[in-house]
Amino acid sequence: IAELLDNAVDEVQNGATFVKVDRVNIMKDNSPALVFLDDGGGMDPESLRKCMSLGYSTKKANKTIGQYGNGFKTSTMRLGADVIVFSRATHESKATQSIGLLSYTYLRKTGQDDVIVPMIDFDISGHWAEPIIYSSQDDWAFNLKTILEWSPFASKSELLQQFEDIGPHGTKVIIYNLWMNDEGVYELSFDDDEEDICLRDEANSGSLKKLPKKVLERQSHISYRIRYSLRAYASMLYLGKFDNFKIILRGKPIQQFHIADELKFPKVISYRPQVSAPLKDATAETTIGFIKEAPALSVSGFNVYHKNRLIRPFWKVTGDGSLKGNGVVGIHTLFVGFFLLIFFLTYISHYWMYTGVLEANFIEPTHDKQDFERSTLFVRLESKLKQMTLEYWKAYYHLIGHQLPASSSYNMESGGSVLSPVGHGPDMQKQPADQHKLGLASNFQEDMHLDVPSVALQGNVRHNLENGKPAVQPIIGIAEVSGIGY
Repeated sequence: IAELLDNAVDEVQNGATFVKVDRVNIMKDNSPALVFLDDGGGMDPESLRKCMSLGYSTKKANKTIGQYGNGFKTSTMRLGADVIVFSRATHESKATQSIGLLSYTYLRKTGQDDVIVPMIDFDISGHWAEPIIYSSQDDWAFNLKTILEWSPFASKSELLQQFEDIGPHGTKVIIYNLWMNDEGVYELSFDDDEEDICLRDEANSGSLKKLPKKVLERQSHISYRIRYSLRAYASMLYLGKFDNFKIILRGKPIQQFHIADELKFPKVISYRPQVSAPLKDATAETTIGFIKEAPALSVSGFNVYHKNRLIRPFWKVTGDGSLKGNGVVGIHTLFVGFFLLIFFLTYISHYWMYTGVLEANFIEPTHDKQDFERSTLFVRLESKLKQMTLEYWKAYYHLIGHQLPASSSYNMESGGSVLSPVGHGPDMQKQPADQHKLGLASNFQEDMHLDVPSVALQGNVRHNLENGKPAVQPIIGIAEVSGIGY
């Protein structure tokens, strides 16, 4: 789902002001479907073919999060067996509307060995829908017949009605025949909350009654809710605040959430990362502090962003079984040519809890945007965050009422300068932090590492099927704990 939101957010540069995510019922069988609608620039016929052709991927852009490339295909096929796309656009004074169908159901039931994606296009420059014929009228008619047979719509007029809420430009994506779990129940739940879409298994695991108060408090925190709630996850998905853009989930806008706004005893530290080639003013401003719930709540992990998009939520850079780092939260701000933001860190009752927001454009994410490549810069960053956390904790743990245990076995790691807490806002005091040594050991707890396995689709437009099934792994999402995610 995040991949599809990325495409809509990238359309802000083309004037997009919203993306709507909702559930609709398919009239043919009353089954649920997911709908994504944005008012961006839309796709002309050529762009739609690139979007829906397996094996095609657009080049990276400096200012965009994602592209209408392989991410679109893998994400839609992960959510359901079939997807139909409607898009309107104007290119070189020619207004068009296009429809494309990517249907695993069609490919499987008709015994296709290659991926065939039927598409039809219309010229609407004259304010009526005139079919655009590329080869022959028979080919166009065959594509229309195939779309009507395997889509939720029974007639050409029903198809054209889907453009009515798109406006002069924009894109609508409808994913249907949604996947079910091993028990034959839809993986996505639309009934737990009328204003949300949830991962059913993860939501059910957190709904047990008579849980201890501490557990209930932790489960009510956003660090837990992002495991199953799309509304919670999307509220943290983008680091920058939108000025004129909304993500509207089931009719209600999502409020962006920034934990950095709630830090206690914040401190700004300058950090110059080690890079292979010298960069002018390559400095990261890091704000560090305690979350407002410290030390009462056990939540943990740095939230690491890339080009404004959350890649690795709640990343632990320190090990369990120690009191060091209780409640500490850090924020990296500016990084010449790239940005680095890191948010919050906490530990309570021998349970490491840190949370970070890091816009780390100097390290590369994996292709599914659920983790980072294990590069040298990544390892250095991990070590630096650990050092920064321990230094801040050593200086300020007493401010949140924490006491060190009397046992001599508790040894606080030393090193670095002692910091002074400062207030919020632009007047926060800045102090440099020494460069760390490469190779510092750093451990992180796996049970909160919200990873997703790679989902790869390779090949040309006519893409071979494997054993009669699409080459897409079972749905695994944001929370490895549940094995399912967005």
